[in-house]
Amino acid sequence: MALLRRLSPVLLVGALLAGCAPAASGTAPSSAYPIASQAIATTAGGTLYVEAHYTFADFNIDPTKITGMLWVPSGYNAESAALTTRFTLGAVQVPSGWRLTLDQVEATRTSKAGARTIDKGTIDYTLTALLKIRAKPDAVPGPYHLRASLTYQKESKPIRIDLTLQR
Repeated sequence: MALLRRLSPVLLVGALLAGCAPAASGTAPSSAYPIASQAIATTAGGTLYVEAHYTFADFNIDPTKITGMLWVPSGYNAESAALTTRFTLGAVQVPSGWRLTLDQVEATRTSKAGARTIDKGTIDYTLTALLKIRAKPDAVPGPYHLRASLTYQKESKPIRIDLTLQR
């Protein structure tokens, strides 16, 4: 009984920390898989989030010409802004019964100080496109290739997502 009393606080802390565990990769927007050269594992009927990274130059965007964005602090020397409404996902090619949708496009600007105190700092701009994939509930296990294009005004970039459907 004395041992149980001594272990009770440890067990309580362990149970509390288990509730704070991060979501499994790809199962939530905050834990999206980066689109990579290797296939991402998923399951039939599952929902998966993936992200693609771009620069403003990829879409010929001049950051000084974009208006109406609300930049919100998002880390050390960084700010982010939602640009989802300015982008479209088109030419979507997915297997029958699957869905691929654009969930969010977020712009990030990061300030970087110069190497020396007299050097001028720089600002880097990046884009992250968050995509949501819903697999067909009765899909057959195996490899799948999804394609689409992300478009800003007249500039489009192809997206290819390789998946491996597991049992």
